[in-house]
Amino acid sequence: MRVKRGVEYSQVWVKVAIGSGILLGLVLLVQTVSTYFFVYDKIVRDQAAQEVERKEAALLRSALSAKVSDPHQLGPILDELRRESPKQIAWIRIINMDATVVAQTGSPLTSLPTPEQLRNQLPPHQPRREMIKSPAGDILVVDSRLRFFGRPGGPPPHERGPRDAGPMFSEIGIYVEGVTVNFGALRQNLIIGCLAAIALLVSMGLIGLLFNRYIRARQLEQQLELARSVQNDLLPASHGVSSTEALDFAAAFLPAATIGGDFYDVFTTDNAPVSLVLGDVAGKGISAALLMGVLHGAIRSMRWTRSAVDQEEASQWLNRFLCEKTARERFVSLFWAYFLPETGVLRYVNAGHLPPLLIRADGTAAERLEAGGPVLGLLPAAQYSSGTAQVEPGDVLVVFSDGVAEAANIHDEEFGDTRIAEIVRRNIALGPREICDAIVREVGQFLGSMKPHDDQTLLVVRLVPNSLTPEMAHTGEHHLAHD
Repeated sequence: MRVKRGVEYSQVWVKVAIGSGILLGLVLLVQTVSTYFFVYDKIVRDQAAQEVERKEAALLRSALSAKVSDPHQLGPILDELRRESPKQIAWIRIINMDATVVAQTGSPLTSLPTPEQLRNQLPPHQPRREMIKSPAGDILVVDSRLRFFGRPGGPPPHERGPRDAGPMFSEIGIYVEGVTVNFGALRQNLIIGCLAAIALLVSMGLIGLLFNRYIRARQLEQQLELARSVQNDLLPASHGVSSTEALDFAAAFLPAATIGGDFYDVFTTDNAPVSLVLGDVAGKGISAALLMGVLHGAIRSMRWTRSAVDQEEASQWLNRFLCEKTARERFVSLFWAYFLPETGVLRYVNAGHLPPLLIRADGTAAERLEAGGPVLGLLPAAQYSSGTAQVEPGDVLVVFSDGVAEAANIHDEEFGDTRIAEIVRRNIALGPREICDAIVREVGQFLGSMKPHDDQTLLVVRLVPNSLTPEMAHTGEHHLAHD
């Protein structure tokens, strides 16, 4: 209960952190955007207006330096100013009180002001600003009175200077982008800040959306780990000697996923000292593991080690059970056998499984244990027959799933049971553990960089028949005849 509450508190704090991150991102985004528009709408426009004043001052200096007394003579000066600042000045034109163009450079994109608009500008001396769009970008257009023309009264016309002409107005179009060059670093920082705020919002949003999925995935992962632990508990030790010393075995179980559908078992019963089982449920994952657990319990609970007839009937019952309770794609291949050490007889049923190999002690032969029938859970009316194999001292039985024999390398070549038999022959003098490790090692080397596509399960058994006296041999023959 405490662990559960701790997990719930942790989830609450994570959600609070996500909410805080979203709020911070929104604040940062709003502040950055407002700052950007403030810079663009206020500072940049003010800078453009100041640039207009600088151009007017430059026009005055040039006119005074050239001793221009007639505004109609300002054309060359205007052209020179525009050549000096082509990225800033879109056009300049000088307009008189009659709204007539006196001098001009560039191509204006706005209509001329009316005489009434010009007269309205005289008393307050306030420039008129207008922002327009153009193919080259935004242009700030400023109409203002030229204060160095149009002084009331003054000398006669032949003695007038630039300040003695009638009221004149200048219209200057300034490219905003030409002014914002000075604010390049500031704009870049604002754009980066805006992108960072958006990235933070998107990240927090994705984390918020995926958080519940992450929690469910973590819970599922914990459940899978628990299922794997339960599955491992169902399997016997990976090596050992039976209580009757009739068997020495070693096993390897390497699931392709967290949990697998293969299983093996080695156990003893009242009427048969040693029972061996290795099965392969079609598919992988939780569903295969659940079916494996059901089969494991059924095999342990059934009486199938008393005679061949019992084993055959048990196989048919298992087949009907799986056909009724599972989908057809959930079939099972199964090899199950029991060993009678007093006679050296191994009795088995192979239900669609890859034939195990019984390697003789001298390494000269490998007997494939094939008797049985089709896989379980596919054909409801399938019949199964029991097979027998005579075991001699030193023989080794190797039972394996298709994940071992059908392991394919990068060239799509399968490992095959021939290689398994060869490995056993080379190590026939060693114990089951060493033989099992050698097979697993060579399968891994064969795969190389390729990952196993199926569960790999391997059972290596050295069966130990008792020394037979004539009386025991006669008893064993009688037992076989009865079975």
